[in-house]
Parts: sequence; C-alpha cells; structure tokens
Amino acid sequence: MLGICYYPEHWPEHMWQQDAQEMKALGLRFVRIGEFAWSRLEATEGNYSFEWLDRAIDTLAAAGLEVIMCTPTATPQNG
Repeated sequence: MLGICYYPEHWPEHMWQQDAQEMKALGLRFVRIGEFAWSRLEATEGNYSFEWLDRAIDTLAAAGLEVIMCTPTATPQNG
C-alpha cells in the first residue's frame, strides 16, 4: 500500500490532473488530502466553499487513486 500527501489547495487547478496521473504512474494508490485546507474551506467566517475540493477529489479518483480525507486540524486560523 503506497500513498502520498497532496495539497491541491496549494497548486493551480490546471496542474491537478497531471499531478494525479504522475502519482498513479509511480504506483501510488492512496492520496491523503485536507489537513491544511481549512483556510480555503472557510475563507471567511461562516462562508464555506467545497466546490474546489469536490473537483480535486474527482480529479484524483479519475486517475484511479483512492482519496483519504483528513480533518483540517493542522491549519492555523486566519486573523
């Protein structure tokens, strides 16, 4: 079982597909995401955005990778 940590929120979206394909080509099966994503999930208090995360998960899954979602507890708060 081989996997990797990936932070799609830190990379331009146009790179995600190529990144996912390269991960798969390396023989990786699992991708862990989400632990540093809170500032993007809730950019302002009470305003949540999950659309980008849905696209990231779809991109990774389309490449044949399994996604492990983490809680974004390692992310410091803005402000």
